[in-house]
Amino acid sequence: MFKILRNKIQSLSETQQNILTVILILINVFIVVFWINFWIGLKKVSPPKIEEKPKQVEEIAEALKPGGVGEIKGKDEKTGQETPLITPTLPISIFSTTGVIAEVKNDRAIVKGDGFNFADQKPRELTIIFTDFTLTFSKGQKIQYEGLAGLKYLKSGMEILIGSDENIRGKTEFNAKTINIL
Repeated sequence: MFKILRNKIQSLSETQQNILTVILILINVFIVVFWINFWIGLKKVSPPKIEEKPKQVEEIAEALKPGGVGEIKGKDEKTGQETPLITPTLPISIFSTTGVIAEVKNDRAIVKGDGFNFADQKPRELTIIFTDFTLTFSKGQKIQYEGLAGLKYLKSGMEILIGSDENIRGKTEFNAKTINIL
């Protein structure tokens, strides 16, 4: 194959051979320039820098903050001020409790709470506010009532389980998400 190519090139005139040589040199230069630009143009990826950010205390949404009722207080050794003590027996967030209905009003029920949502565990009177989204379930959860309609089926002396979207720890008044008649 190279012999045929060499014979063809020798059969060309000297001017044609020079033009062919220049074209081949230009093609080689183009290829070299292309590869040099390609390698220089590649971005070198450095490993990401890990920045240590100062720890920030995130603000807790109001609905998730615990209330202050029934919290056991003690003196802070550093400041000398009375502050609530964190008790290991009670979680920071509580979303349900039980109690016995004392009174039913137009948009709320007054319940004698069992005290499980308070750090001191003392029973207290709770005001359970009904919203348009409150679901009341009959005993055994066979029937469901939505909104204020559920209040019609509650009577004094009934034991209920109250669920809420908000943290009810230490609160005596809160919105109800679900009411289950026990």
